[in-house]
Amino acid sequence: MSAKPAETKDAKAPATPAVEFKDDELTKPPGKEEEVKLIDFTAEHLAREKALDERFKALDFKKASEPDVVSLFPSWAQEKYALRNVSRKQISNAVNIEHLQMKTPFGDKILIKDSPLILEAGRRACLFGQNSTGKTLLFTNISEAKIKDFPKHIHVHHCRELEAHELLDTVLEAVINSHPLRRILVRIEAKINEELKAAGVTDEEKKNLNARLDFVKMNMNQIRAYDAEDRAAKMLRVLGFDETGQKKLVSALSGGLRMRVALCMAFFIDAELLLLDEPTNHLDFPSVLWLENRLRGYGKSFLVVSHDRELLNNVVTGVILLEDQNLKYYNTTFKEFEKKKATEDKKKSDEIDKFLATNRNVDPSSPLGAQKATKKAWSDQYSQKMIAMQGKFTFPVATPLENKDNRDPKDIVLIHLKDVRFSYDVKTGHFIFNDPISFDVTATTRCGVMGPNGAGKSTFLKLLTHKLIPTDGTVTHHPNYVLAYFGQHSTAELDLQATPAEWMQEQFPEEKIGLLRQHLQKTSVVGTVQDTRMMRLSFSQRSCVIFSKLTYKCPHLLILDEPTNFLDLESVDALISACNKYKGALLLVSHNRDFLRKCATHYLSIVPGKFDLFDNMKKAEQSTYTFIAEMEEGVKGVGRDALANNPGGAAIHSRQVAGGKTEEKKAGAMVIGGSSAPAPKPGSAAEKALLERKAAAAAAANPNAAASAAAAKPAAAGTPVFVVGEKCMALWKDGKTYTALVEKVVAKDKYQVKYLEYGNSAQVGVASLKKITVASTPAGKGGKK
Repeated sequence: MSAKPAETKDAKAPATPAVEFKDDELTKPPGKEEEVKLIDFTAEHLAREKALDERFKALDFKKASEPDVVSLFPSWAQEKYALRNVSRKQISNAVNIEHLQMKTPFGDKILIKDSPLILEAGRRACLFGQNSTGKTLLFTNISEAKIKDFPKHIHVHHCRELEAHELLDTVLEAVINSHPLRRILVRIEAKINEELKAAGVTDEEKKNLNARLDFVKMNMNQIRAYDAEDRAAKMLRVLGFDETGQKKLVSALSGGLRMRVALCMAFFIDAELLLLDEPTNHLDFPSVLWLENRLRGYGKSFLVVSHDRELLNNVVTGVILLEDQNLKYYNTTFKEFEKKKATEDKKKSDEIDKFLATNRNVDPSSPLGAQKATKKAWSDQYSQKMIAMQGKFTFPVATPLENKDNRDPKDIVLIHLKDVRFSYDVKTGHFIFNDPISFDVTATTRCGVMGPNGAGKSTFLKLLTHKLIPTDGTVTHHPNYVLAYFGQHSTAELDLQATPAEWMQEQFPEEKIGLLRQHLQKTSVVGTVQDTRMMRLSFSQRSCVIFSKLTYKCPHLLILDEPTNFLDLESVDALISACNKYKGALLLVSHNRDFLRKCATHYLSIVPGKFDLFDNMKKAEQSTYTFIAEMEEGVKGVGRDALANNPGGAAIHSRQVAGGKTEEKKAGAMVIGGSSAPAPKPGSAAEKALLERKAAAAAAANPNAAASAAAAKPAAAGTPVFVVGEKCMALWKDGKTYTALVEKVVAKDKYQVKYLEYGNSAQVGVASLKKITVASTPAGKGGKK
């Protein structure tokens, strides 16, 4: 299991206020919600593999018939073969079950009651329903063949967390080996070829072996098995795995990267029915665009559950609504479905209001009384939802900003970033931003930040908020602005043993609990949820608690980093409404295009080597599509270099190397409210002066460390030396690096470090440590709550 650094028995991770800037995945251990649930080897899996191995070894391929070979195929392929032999007609992949019954795994609640399950062949549909209605369980039951009368010949693949045995392969092997039919066909083909080369094989046996080999090759060609490696590698490159990343063990990846591997598997397998449950949650912006294109071109059937409205609008041609224990079918786009559903709900609400008005005094024990109770429960739920949507995620008025120059309030600059270059280690010559970038955040900025993981989005936000000091250039803040930040891991700051009401009281001890409870209600933390320990709340509910804190006092700048993860569509809509009512500055990092399109007025595209601002999302998407094509084809010097030695995220592009190629339009130096300056050439006086300034700044910041490092003897040429008290980036077991402090020199190539976020210590080799460059630029005075 991907695990964060363990806490000491008596120590507790320090709580960081949500309104402060939270470090991204490079410096912050993942919260529990990120941990991947590993599905261990089950007795069923072991028995299935053992039985297949025994059948394979027992089969004499020199005498085997075609059905004998088919007996080694997956069950759905065996069923399909049998159907083809019975009838020459086209085999239908449609599903038409008249009476579907489905209960919870414990059998304590009916989720679907006597409802038809209809899945047309080649249909691209969305499964839509409220949380806890049974969407994920329906997917599980379909994929595990637990639904009575479901056609056995249909190849179903459920894209979900990887099983334990799938973690033992490299990334590329895991994808290639994921196709169950290809896996056995490859083994059969190798065995037949081995038999053909063996001594003593008769002509009759050779004839039979060649016939079986032709049959195997036909099946291999049908599933495109011979170009499997090339197809898998192309998909993996787009999802952030270069040649080095493809050779990494899946077990060494973080939870998010494992899910990308699972998604790649899903499209490689190309099943007749693909089931996708919230596939965008672990993807960056280019990956979402890639996913959308894959779904658009999917030639078979798929069912998808997603909170990404833009994805649903662009790919589905039908909607299956799971509501009130029934499946209802809409042969329309998702956009039309939403309109129709809203009209139906309003009509139903009006009808129930009339019924309740007419039947005010009925016997509760009578059939009419039971009918009234059911209708009233639906009406109460509908009313609460409408009220919650109106008041959810609302912001109070912010304190007016100091305005000495009497500027128009909308022109007040909160953050001024000018001619900034940045590298985590100047000596390598690798720069996140090589060409100087400039950017102004004004009091009315509303900008969406888009791009692949690792390209520099989080680095850009850290530079803006003084969490990183630029290598060159300046970042200045308004003296009394207030910043609030919601990050992907903000829920990790919650005390899961506390209730929402208790936690809010801890954050605002001067406030009356009644006012805090009223505010929690505005973010849909209502009723008994306020007094439930947060360990028992869903991720969506925990996110709402964080929003309660963020919105209790209004900031001048609000940064939202992937805020839609774990929110349902209605909550996303409420957040969109609140952002549009909010009068301050917004910086939005999200892969949810509907959210960005409705809340932002400009779109900043950050891909390796480029930093471009657009006034509409279409142009930003086109810029990203270019990057996707480069990655998929592995264009030398562009997409391929952008992913060098970095599984799951972009790394160093040729234009990010000091002195590297810069396009005529100076991509990577897109200026917003500032001017650009050329990057110093390697070996030039300017570059030498830069390195000297950095060295001087590091020495000034930590003179003892500098003296110790100078006196220390390196373990080998080029091996960095660390000293006690020095900050560094330290690798953890999940394959990520986090901010740490050197506590002890254990040996010349081994150190004891303390992970600063959680306070735990561990011994690591020097190869797992990375230097942090320190600059002398003074921090600004920008306020943070």
